[in-house]
Amino acid sequence: MEKQIDISVIIPIYNGETFVKKCLDVLLAQNNIENFEIIIADDGSTDNSVDIIKSYNLNNLKIFLLPSNSGPSAARNLGLKNSIGEYVYFFDVDDSIDVNALSILHETAKTHDCDYVFCDFKKFEDFKNQRNGVYNYTNDTLFKDKEIIEAMKRELHEVSLGHLGLFGCNGRLIKRSLLTKNNIQFDEKLRWMEDKIFAWKVLSIVREARYVRKQLYSYYLHPTIKTGVSENFNTGKNFSYIKLILNHIQNSLKKRLVPELEIIKLIQQGLIFFSIQVLVSISVSMFVKKIDKSMGKKIRRKIIKNILSDKEVSLSIKNYSPSSSESPWIPKAISLNSTLLVEIACNFRANDIVTKRRNIKK
Repeated sequence: MEKQIDISVIIPIYNGETFVKKCLDVLLAQNNIENFEIIIADDGSTDNSVDIIKSYNLNNLKIFLLPSNSGPSAARNLGLKNSIGEYVYFFDVDDSIDVNALSILHETAKTHDCDYVFCDFKKFEDFKNQRNGVYNYTNDTLFKDKEIIEAMKRELHEVSLGHLGLFGCNGRLIKRSLLTKNNIQFDEKLRWMEDKIFAWKVLSIVREARYVRKQLYSYYLHPTIKTGVSENFNTGKNFSYIKLILNHIQNSLKKRLVPELEIIKLIQQGLIFFSIQVLVSISVSMFVKKIDKSMGKKIRRKIIKNILSDKEVSLSIKNYSPSSSESPWIPKAISLNSTLLVEIACNFRANDIVTKRRNIKK
């Protein structure tokens, strides 16, 4: 009889030869837990990533290959399909985890019979943790039905928690049977916010989620390296993705039995919220030169025109509620239906975000 695997660590890789050795070494150094498997889902890499991985010759390591670059959602789905652990743990090749990360999360999950356990995270740029002493919550926190619904509402108003807060896929243990029984996968049509939408699906059905107030996951910013997100902006399709994202969110709210009228208001809020996120992300990517400035302006202008001409946006902007952590000028510019004012507001916001980030590094 095959031994039960506690955790399947799923790592999507695309041309990750710079990071893969450190990634595997970190997993091999995990304390107080041995019964886990490492699943590499290679997304059509053209570098030496796979050769480096094979050189480790580990019994608990499996490699699965996609024939061509299909995006992180397809890679994670491939890994998920081939996993056998009681829990799955998603981990990006260019990130890192503390040596006791898996054991702490696993002990928490088993002690409380929990479907979903997540920790806090460090965020590094130029070897400095920008979140030193910063945590998403003040204590270890239990999320049941009411708390999950409140978190869903907050997710449509706040930008502060990021993709490693409650809503994300990396750095958390998720019971695999929950995913298989409910056919929960990543949406392969999405290459932006696919991790968060996966979490929305999971959180629409979990009994409870637990937050461990320890920074066990390390996320690394690479300001000069083009990412899948920044490359995706070059398609100019991000506004159409917002409608797809909102469809997933609407389904999740329904599963949590949120009243229909409240769902309508939340989706209207989300439409503006995510539209602004797209514009700010493009603007920041231009500012730090992840995408060409001239090309970025053309893409951003196209998306702005799509936003300003959308009838649902014109209705939703009237009741939009910006959070205290975001710029009030972008929604005001949208309400005035001015492309130029939206561009100016986005430039100011991008400058503010990057300036604050660089001041943290000093």
